[in-house]
Amino acid sequence: MDDLSHFDGTMFQEDENLEALRSRVDPKFDPANAALKATCGHPPIHIHSQDDDALPNETAVFTILVELVDVPDDTYDKDVSASRAAVAINTLYLSERPDPATRRSGSEGYLYLIWSELFSWVRQIPVEHSAMHRLVDLIAELMKIDTQTLLIWGQDIKLWPQLPLLNPEFVEECEQRRGVELQRLEAFKDNRHGER
Repeated sequence: MDDLSHFDGTMFQEDENLEALRSRVDPKFDPANAALKATCGHPPIHIHSQDDDALPNETAVFTILVELVDVPDDTYDKDVSASRAAVAINTLYLSERPDPATRRSGSEGYLYLIWSELFSWVRQIPVEHSAMHRLVDLIAELMKIDTQTLLIWGQDIKLWPQLPLLNPEFVEECEQRRGVELQRLEAFKDNRHGER
């Protein structure tokens, strides 16, 4: 067995509280270094990506969400704006997975990317802001698109009508959040299950 004595006192200090340890071992992401940033919505809100680099598909999803949130309130129409965003996400998904056979059984990573970006936005938007309602509208419009059935975790799940992997990703997000971010996630869930 390797001698690990050189790590003594490096990771854990007896007098160190848990918050100090977390900030030293796993520093929080600094939004100033975010790869993607936008000021959008009415009134304007500042949104940033969750990483300091972004894949092309993350950039595309981010852009779709910016366009949805940036429609002026007086011209916003769920059936047009949210529907257009839902179609754009579906088109992006289909372009990433053009072969229906590989799409059927290999879509988990891409779906996680979409939900992760969506929840990143939810965590940054005030509960009563119109942008929060637009993200709820987007989910409702996505559910209307019946593209195909996927095989996820050994079960047939309809892409979009059943929102595959949304709930597991939501639970994971909630477990990692506290305070205002958790409140915003819970408000999103409540709005999604409400009468919108």
